[in-house]
Amino acid sequence: EGDWDAVVGQALHTLDKKKHMVRPFTPPPHWTKFMVIDWGTAKPFSVGWWAVASDDYELPDGRSIPRGAMVRYREWYGCVKGKPDTGLKMTAKEVAIGIKSREEGETIAYGVLDPAAFSQDGGPSHAEEMATQAIYFDRADNKRVPQHGALGGWNQMRQRLRGEIISEPGEFPIEYGRPMLFVFSTCLDFIRTIPSLQHDEKRAEDLDTNMEDHVADEARYGCMSRPWAAPAPQPAKP
Repeated sequence: EGDWDAVVGQALHTLDKKKHMVRPFTPPPHWTKFMVIDWGTAKPFSVGWWAVASDDYELPDGRSIPRGAMVRYREWYGCVKGKPDTGLKMTAKEVAIGIKSREEGETIAYGVLDPAAFSQDGGPSHAEEMATQAIYFDRADNKRVPQHGALGGWNQMRQRLRGEIISEPGEFPIEYGRPMLFVFSTCLDFIRTIPSLQHDEKRAEDLDTNMEDHVADEARYGCMSRPWAAPAPQPAKP
């Protein structure tokens, strides 16, 4: 189909730049905004800022973002320049200061942080250190694959990438409508790393964690955070 990003064994094969990548725009102020972190020091950390559409939003190219869709409008990927999978070894406090500078003037409804950043070993956790800079988080849901009938994080992410089913039950191939996850074209590390991720050879439902999966983990945490769409403002009654 003319897709030069196609990779054999691609885990998140439903990602399509033509469908999911959009030119940057200013999210309306009433959209819910939230921030997610996959923690890393020797390995990169990934910070993603997401907005949830409160209503259908028309794009200049004729497409539309449906109500409830997640839009990744900013990212900060903590890796050494020229060494994509090598972390910056920044402290939690330094990362928190960097986040504050990037969020200046914004209203962020909530934050979700890698569960590993809440662990303690005699001293304060990374989450506690970040809280000293007034950056607070909920613990991310770390379900990677389905357990006990609940959807896992990768399943949630695939469903959002695919969108709603519009074909009749039993038809194949299945036709999907508008996706429920979009990414700004400026989020280069999302676009670079997600298409190349492979399945785990020993656990087919999971991703190979030896690959550069930090952005994918962060996006998975965002999908699992139960993002909610704020009500769109209503015109004043006469």
